[in-house]
Amino acid sequence: MSEHLGRKKTDADYGLGEHTLDMSELSLVSAEELTRRLVGAFESPNYSPPRLPSVATELLSLSQNPDVEFSEIEALLERDAMLAGEILSLARSAFYSRARQVDSMRAALVLIGLTKLQQVVLQAAMDLRVFRSDAYAGPMERLRHHARATAHLSRIISMYTPMAEEQAFLCGLLHDVGIAGILLVLGDAGRGQQPPDLTAIWPAIDGAHAKAGTRMVELWGLPAEYAMVVGAHHQVLIEGYPHPLAATVCLAEELSKELDFALAPKPGSAAKADGGLLTAGNIDSSTPATLDTAREALGLTDQVLELIRNDAEQWAASDRTAVAG
Repeated sequence: MSEHLGRKKTDADYGLGEHTLDMSELSLVSAEELTRRLVGAFESPNYSPPRLPSVATELLSLSQNPDVEFSEIEALLERDAMLAGEILSLARSAFYSRARQVDSMRAALVLIGLTKLQQVVLQAAMDLRVFRSDAYAGPMERLRHHARATAHLSRIISMYTPMAEEQAFLCGLLHDVGIAGILLVLGDAGRGQQPPDLTAIWPAIDGAHAKAGTRMVELWGLPAEYAMVVGAHHQVLIEGYPHPLAATVCLAEELSKELDFALAPKPGSAAKADGGLLTAGNIDSSTPATLDTAREALGLTDQVLELIRNDAEQWAASDRTAVAG
């Protein structure tokens, strides 16, 4: 049956997503069959992803114009107060603001700059519309932090390679969007029904998330390369060849695991995570062979990897301090 992720046609944000999936039989099928059904739901012509705010997509396009005026961007943001507030909040974060005060949208835009504006806009849009679920609030919040950490760690790795920082950041931010999409689909159980317990179905979600994410990025109309990287971030190979962006995200995700920013917390971690994530095991991981391929594709020596790891640890410490404060 067709569902609209808990929205009615009369609601202002109707159309955040649409899918076809029979929830009543999910507990009766194997992990392999459930993976197949999840992938099928996303590949169906009936599927549409959660909508990004229209202002966000316009901002992404506008920020690619090097001659754009800040006044044009401010005028666009006036149409979406929630998105504007989220961008202002991100600009005030420890990573962007450093020691500078950000007390206006103009100050935020000057501080961020056009190069990083795409990163901040997409992160704000994802926080508002994609990494949100009433049914699975805990796992979705963990996923949001994991995506953000992987984005920043991808940016750090790119600084030691010829890769563009903004591309690495955006691919890191998007890499697990398929998990968010699946949680939204599963959480839309319909009136009078309980969403399925995630504890036993994480392996199926893990198996389907790369293809689901690829479909979502394609439907959003984002660059085709981003969709390919989302689909290949656990394999690194695209059309038989290692792709540097996929390699970057693959290594960044492994770093996120070392720093306890992975989707599934480390055993004994103090991190809060419900929905079965504490017992989910080694989900959302790449094999040692794939990690070696990613490292070789980027030409990273042991010495460079150590520098990357030191930078990553400094970022993680700064981020945790900011969150605790």
